[in-house]
Amino acid sequence: MDKLNLDCVFVGTTINANYLKSILLENEISCIVRDFLQESSMSGFAAASTSNAAKVFVDEKDFERAEEIVFYLFEEEHKE
Repeated sequence: MDKLNLDCVFVGTTINANYLKSILLENEISCIVRDFLQESSMSGFAAASTSNAAKVFVDEKDFERAEEIVFYLFEEEHKE
């Protein structure tokens, strides 16, 4: 079995992470969402912030394409 080399392409809210996941899957890019808020609540405590509660990871071979999608989807948030 091959070892996966995953890179984090997004850090943000769980809602945005799951939205990104659906777009990445539509573009045939596999990904993993790690939801720290859910993990912490299942452990008996809640994470303090929801703004960075989730991370999206993609295989390093898909990183550049995924990064372009992230930029396109969330560029309005970065214009200020």
